[in-house]
Amino acid sequence: MIGRFSSLGAYKGLFALKEIALCLVGGALALAAALLQPETGLSWPAILLGLAAVAINGLPIVVEAVRGVLSRQVNVDELVSLAIVASLFQGEIVTAAVVSFIMTLGALVEEAVSDRARRSIESLAALTPQEAVRIGQDGVEETVPVAAIAPGDRVLVRPGERIPVDAVIVSGETAVDESALTGESLPRERRPGDTILAGTLNYTGRVEARAVKVGEDSTFGKVVRLVVAAEAGKPRAARLVDRYAAWFTPTVLALAALAWLFGDLDRAVAVLVAGCPCALIMAGPTATVAAVGLAARRGILVKGGQFLEEAARADTVLFDKTGTLTLGRPAVTVVAAADGEAAAGVVGCAACLERDCCHPLATAILERARRDGLDVGAPESMVTVVGLGVRGVVGGAAVEVGSPEMAGGEAALPEGLRACLEDIREQGATALIVRREGKVTGVIGVADTARETARRTVAALRGLGIGIVGILSGDHDKAVATLAKSVGITDVWARLKPEGKLEVLSRLQAEGHRVLFVGDGVNDAPALARANVGVAMGAVGADVALETADIALADDDIGRLPFLVYLGRRMVRMIGINIGLGLFFNTVAILGGAYGILSPVAAAVFHNVGSVVVVLSSASLAFTSQPAPAAKAEAHAG
Repeated sequence: MIGRFSSLGAYKGLFALKEIALCLVGGALALAAALLQPETGLSWPAILLGLAAVAINGLPIVVEAVRGVLSRQVNVDELVSLAIVASLFQGEIVTAAVVSFIMTLGALVEEAVSDRARRSIESLAALTPQEAVRIGQDGVEETVPVAAIAPGDRVLVRPGERIPVDAVIVSGETAVDESALTGESLPRERRPGDTILAGTLNYTGRVEARAVKVGEDSTFGKVVRLVVAAEAGKPRAARLVDRYAAWFTPTVLALAALAWLFGDLDRAVAVLVAGCPCALIMAGPTATVAAVGLAARRGILVKGGQFLEEAARADTVLFDKTGTLTLGRPAVTVVAAADGEAAAGVVGCAACLERDCCHPLATAILERARRDGLDVGAPESMVTVVGLGVRGVVGGAAVEVGSPEMAGGEAALPEGLRACLEDIREQGATALIVRREGKVTGVIGVADTARETARRTVAALRGLGIGIVGILSGDHDKAVATLAKSVGITDVWARLKPEGKLEVLSRLQAEGHRVLFVGDGVNDAPALARANVGVAMGAVGADVALETADIALADDDIGRLPFLVYLGRRMVRMIGINIGLGLFFNTVAILGGAYGILSPVAAAVFHNVGSVVVVLSSASLAFTSQPAPAAKAEAHAG
C-alpha cells in the first residue's frame, strides 16, 4: 500500500472518495480509542475501536506486505507492517491505530500531490475527441467514433470543435488554437495544404481535411505513450536510488533489532516506521514526471527521463540543415528584372508557366506570386526539360524558366543580370532565368530560408555554455556556409552522406563530447540514434526519424531547445536535492526513534512530512520558465 507509491506508474485514481473516506473513518476511530483509553491499561471500548481502526488502515498495508514477500518484491510495506504488528503484540493498540492512520493518510497526500505532474500529460490525452464527422464518397456526413477513421478519410471540423486526427486541410480556412500541444498562445492561421493536429481547437472556420495519422500514430497518441515511456526510463540518479533502496529494509530491520536490544520495543517500532525510505524512493520519479509533463505542455515530447538527463549533460549541439535550421520550403529571395521589364512581370510570367508543376522551386515561385497578389493564369502548353527547367506558351508567347544553361549560358545574359547571377550563387541559392520570346526578362533567386528562431536559438545555446554548435549537412559548401553565417554558427560539415554524419558524431564522442543532434529526415535517423540524445522535428519529421529520436519537437520550433537543456539541468539538480532531503529525513527520524526522542506516532508524522516535502520540491519544476541566458540571447539577437 505504502510501497506502491514509490512507483508512479502504479497509481490508481487519486484521492478517490472511497479511499479518503475510509482513511478518515479509521482516523476517527483511532481518535475515539485514544480518548477512551484510561491512563493505565485498556478499556474494551478503546480496544474494539482501536482494532477497527487498524483493520481499516493497517490491514491493507499488511496484506500488501505479505503479497510482496510472496512475490519476492520486498518494499517499505514490510517495515510499516512489522511496526503495526509489534505495537499490537505489546498491547499498544492505540499506537498501532494512529500509526496506520498517519501512514495511510500520508500516502494519499503524497499520491495526490505527485499526480499533479502526471495530470499535465494525461490532460493532453483527454483533449482528443471521441467522435468525428466523416464525409463519405457521396458527400454524406456521418458521425463515427474516432477509432473508425482511417488514413485517407475526409473529416469535417466545425468552428469550436476539437480536431479528431492529424490531417491535411483540403478545403476551408480557419484559425487553430494549438496551445495545448505547443504552448503557443495565439491561434495559427491554417489553409488548404496545411497540417492540423489531433486535440487542437478549431476556432473560426469550417474545414474539410484528409486524415493522415490516426489513433496511436497521431501526435496526441504519441503523447499518451509518453507516460509509460517516461516512467520506465529513469535518469541515472533515480536508478542509483533504486539500487540502494533494496538495502534499506534489511538495514532498518537490523537497526530496529539493536534499538530493541539496547532500548525497548517502542524504540524499535519507531525505527521501523521512520525507516521507510518513501521520500528517497520518490526523489527520482516525481521530478522526472514533473519535468516530462512540463516539457509536453511546451511542445517537447520526451520519451523518458534519462533523455532529459542526457540533454542536461550535452556540451555539443549539432543541427541538420534542411527542414531543421531551415524551413524546408524554398522561397524566392531575389527578383532581378532586365532593362525595360518589371519584377512583377518576371514573377507573374514564371508563375503562369509553373502553375501546374509540383517541383519545390515552382511552388516557391507560385507562393511569391500569391503573396504579391498577382493573377496566375493557366499556360496554353507546358513541357518539362529534364535537368534544365520548363518551357511552354503563356498568353500566346513562348516562355522558358530554368537554369542558365537552358538560356544559352551566362554569356547570353545582360551584364547586370550576370552580376546578379553571381550574387545569387554566392548566397548558396538557386538561380532561375526567365525568357519570353527568346529574350531574357529577369533572374529569380530561390533558396531555403532559415527559421526565424534559428539565430536566437544558437545564441541562447551558447549562453547556456554549449561549447560546440554546428551543422551537419549533405548540401553543397556555399549553401551551408551561407546559412551558418546567417545564424551565427562557425562549425560546419557539408556534403555529408548519412555515414559521414555518423563519422563526425563518433569522432566528437571519442573526444569526450556529449552530443545532442537535431534532425528531421530519413537520412538523419542513423545520426539521431548514434547521438547521446536525438531530437526530431515532430510535425515535418519523417516517421523513421521520429521513431529513432529520443525527443520530438511537436511544432518544429527549434527555439525550444535552450529550454529543453535548461529543464534537463533543473531536473537533474532537483533529483539531487530530493535525494539529499530523503536521506536527511530518514537519518534524523531513525536516530530520533532509536534514542527514544521520537515516539512511533511522532516518527510516522515526521516520515510523511519528509515525503510530502520531496513531492512538493519536484512539483516546483512545473514553474520552470525560459532560462535567463536564453532570454538575454533572444533580446540581443532580436
